[in-house]
Amino acid sequence: MPQIERLVVEALTEYASPVAAQNIMNRALRRAGVNPDAMGPEAWVRFVRGPLLAELQQVFPIQEPTGALRRVLRGLEEAAAARPQPAAAPAPTAPGDRNTLILPRREVDLGRADAREGLVNELAREEGVSGVLLQGPSYQEARLPGVEDLAPILGVVHNLLQKQKPYKLFYSVFQEGQVLVRPLGPALVALVAKREANLGRLLHVLNSYEAKGGQP
Repeated sequence: MPQIERLVVEALTEYASPVAAQNIMNRALRRAGVNPDAMGPEAWVRFVRGPLLAELQQVFPIQEPTGALRRVLRGLEEAAAARPQPAAAPAPTAPGDRNTLILPRREVDLGRADAREGLVNELAREEGVSGVLLQGPSYQEARLPGVEDLAPILGVVHNLLQKQKPYKLFYSVFQEGQVLVRPLGPALVALVAKREANLGRLLHVLNSYEAKGGQP
């Protein structure tokens, strides 16, 4: 285990048992899709303030790191400030690279059945996805087992959010995994994913689509 990871896990034992602290760390690392062996102080600062804090907030009523975790974070910030900053590497642009987070905006003509089918099939191929739903005024496309059972619930969630305040994304965690729902023109598109799926990747892919057309 990298030294910084060990320090952070030890700090987490102020919140939970050593075993639970390691589990919290492992879940946050999986969801962030990062490799602790390759992370420097700057990356650890981003990780602690982002994915790790979000994981803690699902269990404990905290807004900011406290106690030992705060002290470790302060030390990481000081180490990051003292390090010379390397030149930024060019962003990956190769088309079709499933690991890149640089995706072009993609229009989907929701008035065409083949375009709707293509969208759902593309999303179903993403790593960790266990269900895809596209639901519009007069159509529904679903892929992978079980997602049809969630369709009525996701439709109600979508309609309530739209009525109260137009939303950009709904995200929730449940026992079997995680679910993401966003409006896409007159439709909703939803992903059901495993708990270990890379949330950042799925968010980026889901937000890369734009609606074109409407009723078939």
